[in-house]
Amino acid sequence: MAALPLVLLVAGLGLHQFQSRQSSLVPYAIILAGLLVFLFAVHRIVLSEFGRPGLGHERSPGNGAQQAETVSGSAEGAEQRRAREALEASEQRYRSVVELQTEFVVRMSPDGYLTFVNDAYCRACRMTREQLLSPSWCELDVLPPDERRRFVEHLGRLTPRAPDASIELLNAMPDGVSRWLAWNDHGIFDGEGRLIEVQSVGRDISDRVFAEQARLEAEKLSREGDAQFRAIAEGVPLPITISAIDGPEILFVDEPARKILGIEIGQVGAEAISTWESRARRDDLMRLLLRDGIVDAFEAGMTTMQGMRIDTLVSARLITRGGRPAMLAAVTDITRQREAEAEIARQRETLYQSEKLSALGSLLAGVAHELNNPLSVVIGYSSMLKEFSTDSATVGRADKIHAAAERCSRIVRTFLAMARKKPPTRGAVDINEVVIASLELAAYSLRSAGIEIRTELEDGLANIWGDRDQLHQVITNLAVNAQQALLQVPHPRRLAIITTGEDGAVEIVVADNGPGMPETVRARAFEPFYTTKAAGEGTGVGLSVCHGIVTAHDGSIELDSTEGGGARFTIRLPTGKAEAVSAPATAGKSPPAPSAARILVVDDDIDIAAMIAEMLRRAGHDVTIADDAHAALRAVRHERVDLLISDIRMPGLDGPGLYRALEEVRPGLASRLLFVTGDTLAPEIDRFIGETGAPVVEKPLDPQSFRRLVTERLSAMEEAKA
Repeated sequence: MAALPLVLLVAGLGLHQFQSRQSSLVPYAIILAGLLVFLFAVHRIVLSEFGRPGLGHERSPGNGAQQAETVSGSAEGAEQRRAREALEASEQRYRSVVELQTEFVVRMSPDGYLTFVNDAYCRACRMTREQLLSPSWCELDVLPPDERRRFVEHLGRLTPRAPDASIELLNAMPDGVSRWLAWNDHGIFDGEGRLIEVQSVGRDISDRVFAEQARLEAEKLSREGDAQFRAIAEGVPLPITISAIDGPEILFVDEPARKILGIEIGQVGAEAISTWESRARRDDLMRLLLRDGIVDAFEAGMTTMQGMRIDTLVSARLITRGGRPAMLAAVTDITRQREAEAEIARQRETLYQSEKLSALGSLLAGVAHELNNPLSVVIGYSSMLKEFSTDSATVGRADKIHAAAERCSRIVRTFLAMARKKPPTRGAVDINEVVIASLELAAYSLRSAGIEIRTELEDGLANIWGDRDQLHQVITNLAVNAQQALLQVPHPRRLAIITTGEDGAVEIVVADNGPGMPETVRARAFEPFYTTKAAGEGTGVGLSVCHGIVTAHDGSIELDSTEGGGARFTIRLPTGKAEAVSAPATAGKSPPAPSAARILVVDDDIDIAAMIAEMLRRAGHDVTIADDAHAALRAVRHERVDLLISDIRMPGLDGPGLYRALEEVRPGLASRLLFVTGDTLAPEIDRFIGETGAPVVEKPLDPQSFRRLVTERLSAMEEAKA
């Protein structure tokens, strides 16, 4: 077939020369026919070589045998033998070219089974050609699920009209390493347009993909870093600025810098540094920053947007912004701190006096003890004088003495209530009665000051479980405080007291239209010994006493006041316990008197001991006195004692020591011990009473109440004995 076009070409050229002088188209027709035949022959050879290469590395040699049989059947002609030799040579050249490629060359069926692989792909997989061409190996198995789905969809897009396509896949290679491979695929279809094979050329693009991913990640981190800086700068409640080093220019400001200092981006020259009180201080900061690259706690005065001067601390860092050296500065307002330091410096001058005042609280216990002993004597003898005197004038005088002593006693109890941390003696209290009594007490002074009093007392309020005298003191203190405040304002001067009940609590409001308090004073209003009054006008204990009493009653007291807006105190006290306690059937009545008892009184104060003895002897008891705990221990060893009454605080062996000694000497007598005391503040005494449950009576003593308590104690012991 290859010789025929040559013959036609030679004949055409000869006729052309012979008839060159004649106008004939025959030579040209012969030449054209030769060229067509030549092109047809070349086309057949190309199809035989590249359409069905029949490579020796394919999985099934059946196609090669078929071709051999076909060639063998037509091998009689020399023309066919030469064509076969040319085809084999072409196949050899194709195999050589494919094997020398560094790119991957594979052929596979649509379901992923390989029919050809080159050495480059074998090396990439670290597998032999036999392993890859084995029926047990499927190329789709090296693809993760998502990549496998993408590849199957990719094959589905190949058609006879568009047989070529490209795809990038993440392959899980047999060696366990994941690699990115780029494939150029060519689909081969049968006569019915079905995909029967895919020829693919691929290359490893992992380095490029990973480099791109690293670049994207770096860009993402950079963007996140910028966003984080903006978020941090905008989130920090401090003025933050960035200004150029080479010339005053504002490059960045956050919202606090705008609002507080009035700085804006783009300000240059004098405008950019106008917030600095001294340009020299800014120049000093710049010199330090250029030298060290970092400056902390640099003190400087600045001016706010409102024109106020503030003290600041500046922390600065040398950075680069837009290719320019810049100063990143954070400004902290320390004006209040400086004012506080100045206040502390002023207070150092009065430290000695403050220490004496603070020590006064720890002395209250001793003062109470020293006052309660003589008050007990005065109250006791005045009560007995009233009770047993037949002279009306004497009874009247005794009553006045008794009232004055009781008043002193209430003052002492008020101080004790402020200092101690345990609940006082309580009972059911009608808070409306307390308010009325307090206003009666302060009525004259309030009227004299021209103060209008308005009360709104809710009817039917539940009783409070508390100490009547202490609550009376709270209302009285608040009324007196209001009076003193209202004297500073012109008329009309108004004081309102309102009581309401809700949700198991009683609320008492004491409000005035006085000058009010600034925040600095309001925050310290309940501190002991804190006062804004001139020397001699106040001690600063009134509100602290109120706070201590209300807190001891499981309640709360709040102050709402602004400068020029008056003051409003709101007290809330619980009522639940008072409702649950019913008055005993014998309330107000003395218990039946037991038979005369032998009572031992132990007190180092002979006046107190004598008064107690006299009170009990008048009730028919046999009373013996011991001047200390050791004398009491000697007495109980040799004498019968039905009840032992002892002071808690005594020199040497005190009340708790006597209790423990009785447990060893006369165990049964320890339960017959009744303590009296003018002080229950000491923590060890409070702890002792809590652990033993020993009954305690507080001084000063009222004779009738004390005799009734002794009678109840003796009756209870007789009932327990029976």
